Amino acid sequence: MYSESRTATVLKHHLRSLADESECPAKMSVSDRAMVAPNGSLFVSESVVRGVLPRVLDEMLSTRAMLKKAAKEYKKRVPDLSPSVLRQLEARQLALKYVANVTYGYTSATFSGRCAMPVLADTIVECGRRSLTDAIRLANSIGRKKGKWHGASVLYGDTDSIFIKLPGRSVKEAFTFGEAFCRAVTARNPPPVELKLEKVYLGSILQTKKKYCGMKFESRGGKPEFEAKGIETIRRDQCALTQKVLKNSLIMLFRYGIQAVKDYLTRQWSLIISGKFPVSDFILTGRVRSKYRGAGTGPVQAALFRRLSEADPGRVVLHRARLCYVIVATPGATYKLKDCVLTPNELLTQWDSYTIHASYYIVKHLNAALQRCFSLAPHCIDIHQWYLECPKPRPRIQFWPMTRTGNSSMIATYFGADRCSICGNKCQTEGRARAVVCAACREDDLVVALAASRRLQKVQREALEVAKACSSCNLCFEDATTFAPLQIDDAETSFPGSPPNLEHHVVATPLAACTNLDCSTTFERHRLREAVLEAEAVCNVLNLQF
Repeated sequence: MYSESRTATVLKHHLRSLADESECPAKMSVSDRAMVAPNGSLFVSESVVRGVLPRVLDEMLSTRAMLKKAAKEYKKRVPDLSPSVLRQLEARQLALKYVANVTYGYTSATFSGRCAMPVLADTIVECGRRSLTDAIRLANSIGRKKGKWHGASVLYGDTDSIFIKLPGRSVKEAFTFGEAFCRAVTARNPPPVELKLEKVYLGSILQTKKKYCGMKFESRGGKPEFEAKGIETIRRDQCALTQKVLKNSLIMLFRYGIQAVKDYLTRQWSLIISGKFPVSDFILTGRVRSKYRGAGTGPVQAALFRRLSEADPGRVVLHRARLCYVIVATPGATYKLKDCVLTPNELLTQWDSYTIHASYYIVKHLNAALQRCFSLAPHCIDIHQWYLECPKPRPRIQFWPMTRTGNSSMIATYFGADRCSICGNKCQTEGRARAVVCAACREDDLVVALAASRRLQKVQREALEVAKACSSCNLCFEDATTFAPLQIDDAETSFPGSPPNLEHHVVATPLAACTNLDCSTTFERHRLREAVLEAEAVCNVLNLQF
């Protein structure tokens, strides 16, 4: 703490602009060697002394800018670039960004920090706010003037970014305006503050703060790429189904219009209800806590963790760890959602007992994410109304009458297929057959037999190729039959009217030598195994040897 006289001397020495002209002649006047921040803090320039934090942050930010520039040059100059190179550069620049942000936050850590300096943190916030508001005023003033850029307005500004709307302008004109605007803003701020033109969006949706998406142009002659920030397409707590459908819907909106989006969603809803998507697209991940407020039960993943802990007391899940789960169809209206949550491995090993809850995923996850984007102006679309109006195919009744134990008490065991496996028309199955061929297809036995045998050979060939890739990874013998193999159970079945000691085929567990749920091959082998079982059932109906 300086005395008043010494403080005045220091200010007069570093801030020459405060002195009178008689005391500081023009020939001796020099630029100020200090800057007063908006909150009243005084900082000397680098010519006087350069602090530790400016040196560290300047090195990190310059390195991050170098990495981002290198990624752009790689995309522009290397035709067959490996995606791993871009992922590595992106990870490095993101790590530097996080370190820089943590450095700022550490200066304001008054409780746990060892070098706390809240005045510095407040100064950073105030300087950033002043620079941003000054840039917003400049952009709006340019848009109000009669001229080339009339109509330009600021749509969004937060922390260190600003979005400016240029109605009726092309991508090249937007880059011209952005470059000139960045030079003007940089000249109005002290160094090293610099505004950079990062990208141009041709079609975008600003959902909420830090949540937006659009078709990004990084150069005048570049190709547009879809980019999303904060929405469900990049969030880890969403299933792959929601991410893929939402991303494709937004791309179609920006490229082809709203009618193309409606047609695309109608097709996707039909495929989901029909069960055409793999199990891997329905896996959700949620965090689990050690305890919940008010001794509550918590979300559905917490109920799953408690059930797994009761079955295996040695199972340990760390606090805030992520747990994978799927939601299966409820047997009745009285069942709660927490009673219908399974692990992906449980669903794969019990094909005949459970099926994916298609309506839950459509209404609660997919349509909710779509509504948050398409309900905004100027579209103002009710996605749920689209879903109610779209034609919904009747799901094919397909339950495999076999279990891990050979005996099943589920009523679904007695259900068969009510759709022809060849033409897809509705027909009636005989008994508990897993497949059925209608009378119209049976009229030409040769064509139907050829189609059934070709289908079986095709899926067996695909299953063998995937099994070889799996074998090269886990170093175990794998072929088309090693995933969920069939075995003969001589135990007496519980089906009414069946003779005793009937040979019964059951699915053996474990499913395979490797059941890594993070690997897409596991779910691909599951899909192909179901296709092989169905193709074999069709051959059995037609009395074909395979």
